[in-house]
Amino acid sequence: MNSALSKPLEGPVMLAIDKHLALQQQLFLEARLLDDERYNDWLGLIDEAICYRMPMAERRFRKDRSAPLAFGGGRIFDENKGRLTMRVDRLQSGLVWAEDPRNKVRRIVSNVEIWQGVQTNEAEVHSVVTIHRSRIDGEEKHFVAGRRDVWRETAQGWRLVVRDISLDTSVVLDSNMNTLF
Repeated sequence: MNSALSKPLEGPVMLAIDKHLALQQQLFLEARLLDDERYNDWLGLIDEAICYRMPMAERRFRKDRSAPLAFGGGRIFDENKGRLTMRVDRLQSGLVWAEDPRNKVRRIVSNVEIWQGVQTNEAEVHSVVTIHRSRIDGEEKHFVAGRRDVWRETAQGWRLVVRDISLDTSVVLDSNMNTLF
């Protein structure tokens, strides 16, 4: 037998299977809470120290070797717990014209990879989220994004500490960005 084939691949450390399954179910629960507009329940899954970010995509030709932009490409949003709470309060106010009547939104979470995080009580999660939003006027929007999360295990369960969202499109072709990823 080839000894190179019998050696395990080096790289991220897998999370224990029971924790892996519990956290995967947490991702599915999170999607359902958002789909059902149970925003306060969703906020309960968020750590007080959350970093919830969506950078603007910087697309370059492969042969472009110039230095990255000095200040980065910017961010579509960069939220903490207070800002996420404000977004939720706004969505629940009844004053958001784009959400009245209610949009039908469905999130599909796929390609889930869960690895041991930097800290023993943390997990790094990579996933893809596909969001379909349908308005009453027949307008439909689709978002596809990669996510890199850090979830922390606490006495109250798993809590989201970091979410970095990378949209697959470099231009947001929508009139609003009320959607939570």
